[in-house]
Amino acid sequence: MKKILKRSEAAAWQDEVKRVAAGIRRRVLEHTIRNNGGYLSQACSSAEILATLYVKVMDLGKIRTPLVPKPFPGVPGPDNPDYFTGAAFNGPGPDKDRFFLSPAQYALVLYAALIETGRMAEEGLAQFNKDGSVVEMIGAEHSPGMETMTGSLGQGISQAAGIAMARKRKNEKGRVFIFMSDGEFQIGQTWEALQALSFHMLDNVVIYADVNGFQCDGKMCNVMDVEPLDKRLEAFGARVFRVNGHDIRKLADAGSVTPDGRPVVVLCDTDAARGIDVLKSRAPKMHYVRFTSAEEKGWYAAALERLCGARPPLTPPPDSITRGQASPPRGEGIKGGPEIVSRVHAKNLVKWAADKPKVLVLSADLTSSTEIDMFRDAYPDRFLSMGIAEQNMMSWASGLAREGFIPFVHTFAVFIYRRAFDQIAMSVSYPNLPVRMIGFLPGITTPGGATHQAIEDVAVMRALPNMTVLDCGDAADVESVLGVIEKINGPVYVRMLRGEIPRLFAAPMEFGKARVVSEGNDIAVLSSGIMTEEAMRGVQVLRKRGLSVQHMHISTLKPFHDQSVMDAISRSKYGVITMENHTIVGGLGSIIAEQMAGAGMDKKLVRIGLRDIYAHGASRNYLLRKYRMDAMALIAEVEGLVGRKFGITGDELKETFIAAVHSTAKAEAL
Repeated sequence: MKKILKRSEAAAWQDEVKRVAAGIRRRVLEHTIRNNGGYLSQACSSAEILATLYVKVMDLGKIRTPLVPKPFPGVPGPDNPDYFTGAAFNGPGPDKDRFFLSPAQYALVLYAALIETGRMAEEGLAQFNKDGSVVEMIGAEHSPGMETMTGSLGQGISQAAGIAMARKRKNEKGRVFIFMSDGEFQIGQTWEALQALSFHMLDNVVIYADVNGFQCDGKMCNVMDVEPLDKRLEAFGARVFRVNGHDIRKLADAGSVTPDGRPVVVLCDTDAARGIDVLKSRAPKMHYVRFTSAEEKGWYAAALERLCGARPPLTPPPDSITRGQASPPRGEGIKGGPEIVSRVHAKNLVKWAADKPKVLVLSADLTSSTEIDMFRDAYPDRFLSMGIAEQNMMSWASGLAREGFIPFVHTFAVFIYRRAFDQIAMSVSYPNLPVRMIGFLPGITTPGGATHQAIEDVAVMRALPNMTVLDCGDAADVESVLGVIEKINGPVYVRMLRGEIPRLFAAPMEFGKARVVSEGNDIAVLSSGIMTEEAMRGVQVLRKRGLSVQHMHISTLKPFHDQSVMDAISRSKYGVITMENHTIVGGLGSIIAEQMAGAGMDKKLVRIGLRDIYAHGASRNYLLRKYRMDAMALIAEVEGLVGRKFGITGDELKETFIAAVHSTAKAEAL
């Protein structure tokens, strides 16, 4: 009778794990269809891992928060007592296990797992990637089920390891579970953490790694191979179990071993298209699914029907995407609007580099996302895949530069200066080497949240001796910036735009020289990057009210020696306003303040930008409005300077719309 009971209990938990895993895949697939995109392969490969952890392996406490996630509480700080993390969904306690999701792009899969195990309400998923929601696309520490910021890959293991050591010191009995992706084993910090885990004998740590063999740029074996991963981990002192990541018994057994002084790593070999065979047609580019046609979307709807056994009630997105379809209407209120140019850097780089054999392009697993796939295809012998290892990439580039090559390092802006600042300072900037750093998604142009928003890059990079800093604001800037870079002797950092970009200017970028958008003597408005588009909207309306506005677009942030800008400030009757897609600390506003102080100018200065605060994951329009960085904010500041109201409404601003803020080449897809 006892054995029969045990078999019955085993069957019960296994059935529950299978139900949860199936529910994870179904929910993520349904979400992908509804939203015309999503991280689908991650759900296919990891569903059984997360289901087994939540149902069988981890000993979690009671939920300590409403099942429907509360709105975004603002960023943590001494003035925000209402801040919270998503740990409450896992019910932490001194004798309970803790769970850490290291690759935060798996957030959607985690949300689905929480729903399937009764730890989050189904309504919570409707908040996904919505303005003002904690259910962020790239999970943050306030997102359900998370408690640390891990969106920048490779940091989760170190944070969790520190927590595990603290728990040991406090004699807490609960274990620390870390879910990782195989791509994170390309990152040096991962191996530093592993050697420390082994050295300090933190056997209360259990790592489950989803080894599905794919990353953003394709197959891992082609991008930067890490195999034999089990042997490497064992050499670092880990206790390694390599299992079929869809075999729930083996997954459960590996997480239940008796501690022996070593951290446990469970390598879960998985299928990135498990349960959704149609996904295999996308190989090797399986990181993010965006439908290219209505027909393709129908294939996935059929796959969902097979998963569910019946067609679910799906509401098609309002803007079904078809191959070659134009982006949403642009230039509302302006006949024709500005020209919108697609993948400007991609085309320009191929053309510009054609007769420059010394130009090499380096990628950190974001080749398509940084528009260098066309260069890779055109000049494969001059393209270098470096994997998710920005620190190594930067010093590697310096070595190439010392030998006469001109390396162009491409990745998201945050991963250049945050991940590799010391390497930039010592390997690149100090020896004044011609390394060109092309940083995409500057400021709040991405809804990826604080881990992906480069809001202090100008301040950090312009503090380095020998460094040149350029900020692109439109298609003309992007098309001409390579020609500007070519003439600079030393390192250059460029805030680059991607996707579909409006052409605001006819003339190319000129090094060290601002563009004059409009002339006037009442107010000087100085803008950089994407803020020029917002400034143009506000200035147009102000000029209709009779205000004389000198508006200038500044693309060279360092070195700054443009006398025409200082002359415009000197002529301004009421003062000067700067607008930047950046914190007001150390960026354009600080540059102008320094110049004015040095020249002894007695003028009022107002800075528009992020006011010493982090942003969160939301749309660009929402963030500009929330943090008072949009055209209406400019109008309010002008009213304050001149001492009168202009009666300008949001509806009137819509009449002066410059271009669509969002593009079909969505920033959120990594």
